[in-house]
Amino acid sequence: MNLTPKAQTIERDFQNARAKANYTAFPEFARRYVKHNKDGVVLANTALLEMTVGEAEAKARIAQNWTQSASLDDTPESIAYSPLVTPDTIQEAVEKLEGVLTRGTEEHQEYAAIVLARSALATDAPDRLQRVAHYLQNIQLPPARIPMGYNLALVVCGLTVKGMTLEEEGRITEAIVSYDNVSLLIQSNPNERSDELTSWTEHALYRAGMLKLRQGDQLAAIRSFRAYHNQAQLWPGQFRLARRATVYRHLAAALSSSLKTQGTQANTTTDEQSQFVPAALSLEIAQIHAYWEDSLYAVTAFPKADEKNWRVLSMIEQIVEDRKLIGPGNDADKRVLVETIYRASQKTFQSPRILRFLFFALVEMGQHDEAVLALKSYLDLAEINLKVKANVAEEVLTNEQRIRLDIESEYDITSVMVEGSRLYGKELGQATEALACAEKALSNIQQYLEQEEARDLSFYANIYRGISYGLQAAQAQEPEARPSLYAKAIESFEKATEIAPAAYEAHYYLALQQAEMRDVPKAIVSVKQSLGLNSAHIPSWHLLVLLLSAQKDYERALSICAVGLKESDWDLPQTDGFSASQLDGEDYLALRITQAALIEQVSGAEAALEPQEALFVLYTKVFAPEPSSLGESLYDIQNIRRRDQSDIEINTSSTVVGRPRAGSILSVRSKSGASDIGQGLSVSNGSNLDIPKANYASSITSIGSSGSKKRGKLIPAAAAASGSATLPKSLLSAPIAAQRPTTKSVQRTSRANKVLATLWLLSASAFRRLDRMEESLRAIEEAEHIDASNPDVWYNLGLLYVAQGDHETASVSFSKALALAPYHPACLTRVGQSYLEAGSLEMAESVLDTTTKSQGWNSAEAWFYLGKVFEASDRLVRAKECLWYALDLEQSRPIRDFTVALQ
Repeated sequence: MNLTPKAQTIERDFQNARAKANYTAFPEFARRYVKHNKDGVVLANTALLEMTVGEAEAKARIAQNWTQSASLDDTPESIAYSPLVTPDTIQEAVEKLEGVLTRGTEEHQEYAAIVLARSALATDAPDRLQRVAHYLQNIQLPPARIPMGYNLALVVCGLTVKGMTLEEEGRITEAIVSYDNVSLLIQSNPNERSDELTSWTEHALYRAGMLKLRQGDQLAAIRSFRAYHNQAQLWPGQFRLARRATVYRHLAAALSSSLKTQGTQANTTTDEQSQFVPAALSLEIAQIHAYWEDSLYAVTAFPKADEKNWRVLSMIEQIVEDRKLIGPGNDADKRVLVETIYRASQKTFQSPRILRFLFFALVEMGQHDEAVLALKSYLDLAEINLKVKANVAEEVLTNEQRIRLDIESEYDITSVMVEGSRLYGKELGQATEALACAEKALSNIQQYLEQEEARDLSFYANIYRGISYGLQAAQAQEPEARPSLYAKAIESFEKATEIAPAAYEAHYYLALQQAEMRDVPKAIVSVKQSLGLNSAHIPSWHLLVLLLSAQKDYERALSICAVGLKESDWDLPQTDGFSASQLDGEDYLALRITQAALIEQVSGAEAALEPQEALFVLYTKVFAPEPSSLGESLYDIQNIRRRDQSDIEINTSSTVVGRPRAGSILSVRSKSGASDIGQGLSVSNGSNLDIPKANYASSITSIGSSGSKKRGKLIPAAAAASGSATLPKSLLSAPIAAQRPTTKSVQRTSRANKVLATLWLLSASAFRRLDRMEESLRAIEEAEHIDASNPDVWYNLGLLYVAQGDHETASVSFSKALALAPYHPACLTRVGQSYLEAGSLEMAESVLDTTTKSQGWNSAEAWFYLGKVFEASDRLVRAKECLWYALDLEQSRPIRDFTVALQ
């Protein structure tokens, strides 16, 4: 058929209008096309039928208030359909097309049959499926010769309609074949673009993945969902976001399931095998989480009264569970998780579930101050939660029901209480708050949970209750309260050992508590049980060493120390801080410091100086920037876009690729999207604080002759290295904004300062005992430069002046130490001794009595001088009691204080 140039132009424009579903232009184009091409009546009426069906479907959606959001709840067994239209609304257009069908070319007749089939499927007629089969019976789909332009969209429409018909007939496998043919067509024609092609392609790819899940073929479903995602990068930004969110929900679950099986998938091709290794799956899950979040939030408004936005809750739960599966990642990953949960809080209203996730994420991130706020809010909502739950039917709720109602289980509430007790007690040292959380947790376990179900919770609740009582006892200012608090601590730890006899932690904490109470024989028995259960636990070895030193068995303590050190990965020469835990490194360094103290006790101060340089070198490794603080987040949206761009450049079409379009919905996410409380968490990893670096370039033993003294702020170990620790930033990266460091990183810096000061003071003590006063002074000055607020620095300076006979200056140094720590037992004892030697018995008694009743209750020197005060004032009975108690304490005193060495 030869068309005039005019007819060709009209046909081209007409097809373009059809491709865009520009229905308002159809009648005029149809009139003009028939006018210039008498054989075009079939094509014209085909287009008019498309218009009639499209407009009828739009009216039906409006009438039923139906939107694509209905797809948000799609499952493999139930896929939402657009409302069907009544046959009479399109009957006239169908009859007109059928009446002229024989007057067109064979090609026009085939495409008309596809549109007739699509029209029949859109109705609610009882025989709709039979009519579709009738129209398509003589059509080859896919055709032998693949057409171009809008005709390709019609072929895809025909394949999709055929698949949907087979699907309704229960012929799922055949329907999947039809849908997969659409995917193959699109992949082989990547340059074809049109609105209608996109619409039908989306239908086919969406249903293919869902049906494969219905059949239990997870690998095939992942393939289809990946194909869907890759095509979605080419679609308009706001196109069918609800269905995209559903695809990402199912794809994330399928990928997670695959990761749980360590990526083992049967029937994978050679090219696919690399995509199912754990590292590749983890990366892909991170990408899908970001796309899922953006798609869902684009179609989710802030909840109205009595609404829960449970889909957001479900998504966040999946993301959190997937993060547990993938692993904690680096500090940037943890920060991004916190930001993700904060964004979820903007789409929910006072959700206890969101607060629970936020609390645990903040704890893992180390932002303890904000975690406390989240904890308090959660526990307040938990009270309301219990009242709401009381009004719910007594039947046991499933997890999905709890998500929809946003009701927390008693187990979840109790787990937060237990973690809250750990946070308050172990991380923040707030004994009262820690005890309150532990007691609430134990009360909940007793009232609401079965003992076997809550075994782990009960174990840790008792552990943290014991720690809380121990803290209270250590901080107690009233001597009458201390014994009962210690007894309750012991009772709690013993209860924990009954619950889990094979858990080494309970035996260790029991031993530590017994050691603090100077019950050395029992402590040795308990710590040996701990080591029998976990021989790699360095703090247990350290405690055993200290206990042996308390028995004055220094030689044996040294040999046990050597054995314990070999249990640590840090004892290997190649350990660089990246192959072993840095918390283990701190434990290892603490034991090495105790070893140095034992060497001095056994072999003298000169021998103690030999390992000093090695300790400073070890310090720089232990307190180097943590591996987790380096690098960018796997989950950061900017990094995902950057990686996605790279994927597109290398044309990795077989796996998930990103969206290169500037109009991406991902590009509208703002870094400031987190709530105000989370704004400070946004960019910096928060761990690269100014960790001091020891100056060990020359031997510590030659410090007196070096002549050089560092006075500027010592640079961090990371900064001393090359710039390799900082990754180059892409131009796509968000600008780095100032961010306050996490509580955990601040605490780590504080520990680093304290340990480095301890190393210098250890050297200063050795120099002082060797009568090398100048070197001792310089070592103390280095310690003061590192941690001027450390009272031990000023205490050691006072001891130096005492050794030089300058008691007046020593008194000033002791006063400075007491200004920093008013209850510093050693300083108070020195002050009391000074009063005693000056003949001020009342002042001496006042100071020493206060010391022995508070934190110096276990100071042998304080009791000794208090006894001397009583002796000088002729109170011999009291003097005898104090001196005997001092002797008992001295005989059980370890080489280093238990709490200081093992903090």
